[in-house]
Amino acid sequence: MIYNISGSKGCLAFTDIPGTSCIRIWRTYFEYKPKIMRSNINKTKTVLFGLITFIMIFLTSCTSQPESGKMFTQKKGDVRLGDKELTAVAIVHQASEREQLAAQEIVNYLFKITGKHLSLININNATVPEGVIAIGKLAILSGLISQEEIDSVANDGYVIKINRKNGAVCGWRDLGTLYGAYDLLSKLGVKYYSQDCEIVPHISSLKIPEITNSKKPYYDMRAIFKLDVYFHGLRPSVKLGYTPYDDMGYSGDLGAPEERNWVHSASFMMPYRKYGKEHPEYFALQKNGQRYKPGDGPPGHLCLSNENMREESSKRLLLLIEKQKERSFFVVTQGDGRSDCWCQCNSCKALDAERGNNMTDRLLRYVNYNARVVAKNYPGKKILTLAYTEATSRPPKKILPEPNVMVMYCPYPPQTMCQSHGLDCPENKIALEELKGWLSKCPDNMYIFDYPRGYNTWYEPFGSFYAMVSKMNFYSSVGIRGVIDCVVPTNFSDLFIFVQGKLFWDPKADVEALIDEFMTAYYGPAAPAIRDYFNFMHHEIDSRPIHQMCEGPNPELVTSEYADKALKMFKTAQAAVANDSVRLRRVEVEKFCVLWSDLDQRNTVNNKLSVGLDEHIQRFGEMVRIARDMKIIKVKNGDKAYFKDWVRSVAPLWLQSEPWYEDPAVDVLVAQPENLFKY
Repeated sequence: MIYNISGSKGCLAFTDIPGTSCIRIWRTYFEYKPKIMRSNINKTKTVLFGLITFIMIFLTSCTSQPESGKMFTQKKGDVRLGDKELTAVAIVHQASEREQLAAQEIVNYLFKITGKHLSLININNATVPEGVIAIGKLAILSGLISQEEIDSVANDGYVIKINRKNGAVCGWRDLGTLYGAYDLLSKLGVKYYSQDCEIVPHISSLKIPEITNSKKPYYDMRAIFKLDVYFHGLRPSVKLGYTPYDDMGYSGDLGAPEERNWVHSASFMMPYRKYGKEHPEYFALQKNGQRYKPGDGPPGHLCLSNENMREESSKRLLLLIEKQKERSFFVVTQGDGRSDCWCQCNSCKALDAERGNNMTDRLLRYVNYNARVVAKNYPGKKILTLAYTEATSRPPKKILPEPNVMVMYCPYPPQTMCQSHGLDCPENKIALEELKGWLSKCPDNMYIFDYPRGYNTWYEPFGSFYAMVSKMNFYSSVGIRGVIDCVVPTNFSDLFIFVQGKLFWDPKADVEALIDEFMTAYYGPAAPAIRDYFNFMHHEIDSRPIHQMCEGPNPELVTSEYADKALKMFKTAQAAVANDSVRLRRVEVEKFCVLWSDLDQRNTVNNKLSVGLDEHIQRFGEMVRIARDMKIIKVKNGDKAYFKDWVRSVAPLWLQSEPWYEDPAVDVLVAQPENLFKY
């Protein structure tokens, strides 16, 4: 029996499988052989994938809508540890917020699974009764988990111990405890794929098996920068093992709540609004002899040779850490922009190991000063800085980073001109050489700040998925200890987040198996057709080849032939989930990227149609319908950035309302798009 609860953010699927205690993990038959897989999927494997998809759809679902007016009511079941009834989850009285959340999540999910309400209790002595799972500090105090076991999984790892009488979950720090809670739940059948897709088993009588497990992530830092800016309301999930935003220093406590760009810290560490009037000398000298001020260019460039500025900056950094002692990572970087934005005063230039546009040593001198101050007052905190653009992408000549400084190398144009292939692509030769240079000088201080998205044109299909797999393989092989993604691609974004999260913990994870697992749960009956398109897209990128660059338009992928083939696959996918509104929307989000890119290049305005007018009209009408359903506002940067302005450039249509998708005329257009093209 399958029960589904759907809501505004998706749904949960509950399955009742006789004779089992949790959802079975299905086996996939695709081996990770990128070049072979992307060029020609074996037909036998395709048939097996279809069979597996059918079986999983039969067993589970994370999208079906409930019958009108009905809600799923779970009958009260029981949870046991061996022969002992589980009655409570326990924490110490002064447990941290993360420990409290870990305990509450176990209570909540066990109720979803079994219908049994467990108590969440405080225990202030060192004794954990039978039938209780201890969370966080209590696990150590009670002796259920030893300090030696916890120390072995520093910094973000955890230990799980379940026996026939009681149990314990504890991390080296409270974040690890939260990761451990979700891992325990995963062992009981809970599967989390995205913010709107998770599977929870329905088991009336649950017996938690004996478990002894310890785990820690491969990478210290596992983050996605600005995800919620590009994808409103979406944040990297702790359930998938990401480093949460609240583990990184936030500038709001320095009086800059509007400053979201933590990666370029100079503009809030030394804000012009606070120091510009009395100390203009703190800010970068331009070539015209004037000091930078807001509106002159990319914000935040400082005069790094100014000793008073440096001292004031370190005071503000200490103030920030004092307000956010529980956080681990703090950023000390330059402003945004390239080398021509840096200070041109003679004192700053004298700090450069070589004159011109190489400011790496200049930056590290400033960063190291701050790092030494932090190490003295707050040992254990890490300071992040950037190896970014030609200004600081090259390794230093004289100054090496302090032990608590982690340098985020940026594979960014022009050093990295292709984001659809790995660093071994000839277009990325310079970046690979620079990164190897950094690794030869300070191998223990290297993180990566990567760019897996098209920032110029948001909805072009951007094939960075396997490029990031290739890069992650390389990063793990050379000892990179942290990776931050600058957002994620629009197409297959949830798949990207899911697989990337797994690779952060285990670089050797079976990527193809993860793709199959995700697609089966996420797309349901549409999974085989969507997998066909996913394979097709990456085969095209490899075989033509295509070199997509993050900071520019990339129209070469979606040719007219590409669009024709892709849209046939999407038609099959749509038909497979026609009665499943949640999964249909997921399919259409991917289809929109192809439709948009096709119409952007071939339309009646530029007179470059490659299909008949009737077909073009249908594509245009469907594209507008999906855009309305997605409530799309912007489609790119620069000219024609807003959807309604872009529409005017490709069709005889002037959208007037704000927001455009609430205009009743849009409904008429979607219903009868052919009327728009009657001249």
